[in-house]
Amino acid sequence: EKITDLSATPNPNIIIVVWESLTKKAIDTSKNGIIITPGFNQLKKEGIYFSDIYASGDRTDKGIVAVLSGYPAQPTTSIIKIPQKADKLPKLPKLFAARGYHTSYHYGGELEFANMKAYLMGCGFDQYVSKDDFESKDQNSKWGAHDGIVKERLIKDLSVKPTPFFATWLTLSSHEPYETPVSNVITGKDDESMFLNSIHYSDSCVYAFVQQCRQQPFWKNTILIIVADHGHRLPRTKNKIDDFKIPVLMLGGALTRQGIEINNTGSQTDIAATLLAQTGFTSNPFPWSKNLLNNSRNHWAYFSFNNGFGFVQPERYFIYDNIGKTMIEKKGNITASDIRNGEAIQQESFADYLNK
Repeated sequence: EKITDLSATPNPNIIIVVWESLTKKAIDTSKNGIIITPGFNQLKKEGIYFSDIYASGDRTDKGIVAVLSGYPAQPTTSIIKIPQKADKLPKLPKLFAARGYHTSYHYGGELEFANMKAYLMGCGFDQYVSKDDFESKDQNSKWGAHDGIVKERLIKDLSVKPTPFFATWLTLSSHEPYETPVSNVITGKDDESMFLNSIHYSDSCVYAFVQQCRQQPFWKNTILIIVADHGHRLPRTKNKIDDFKIPVLMLGGALTRQGIEINNTGSQTDIAATLLAQTGFTSNPFPWSKNLLNNSRNHWAYFSFNNGFGFVQPERYFIYDNIGKTMIEKKGNITASDIRNGEAIQQESFADYLNK
């Protein structure tokens, strides 16, 4: 089935929930008999679920740039650390602001987290809500305010915000040390149990947030996107690629379709172009981002990590170590041309970063 249009609303509200460490390994699975993401599992039956998506990198600063600027991660550095380069990137909030959208960024921690402040300020959000905007009693996490607290503030702000709006929420409760403000549901003091328990807590907050949004008048004209900032090493599997697999889900009253799964291979960098295509933009200023619904295009994903990269295509992938000049993992029939293509993307994206 060919799907190109998901929305009939010309200027829908946009909410992007960037969920800390939401690995695909946590979806549709359980630990000690406890389902890890019951909320997300339910929501993906009600929205448009992209089931073959990969994080661009392995850190939050790389994930935010991948989502909001459609820009790939660098293997040994991060563009966010050089503000004059990051400043030159196209940014979704700016594009929507130029269309008359009200824009906001909510995060329970410090805006300086992972060197992101200059980049976020460069996004030109109308409103920034961070740690200091919460009462000291609500700064109940190592990093600031837990997801349940931030969710309530976000709902309150959105309910009075003029429409259309473009809102971004970066969650934090599933960042190490994986603490939650409620009793552990997945017990166990090992890293994996603690991590999955924190994902379970964030899941309850994100699910409640979506239900609260559904009660708001703005919902019928809204596209809400849930995406991870990056995957996670836990729970451990035998394959490195699993650490980069992330879920992407679109929900909202502005969508004309629901309850469908799209298995086109893609990257979190592709959210930007996909979103623009659904909201009436005729040009795509994100050269590294491709429309996940464009059925005529070759679908692929590229990701990088410290001194290596991965290149994924339907039914096959390989992961390459730049230091040892060797392939460290692969699946399917990998041709010399696949390797050339992967290396070319790494070289072109790094050259682009250097030239910024």
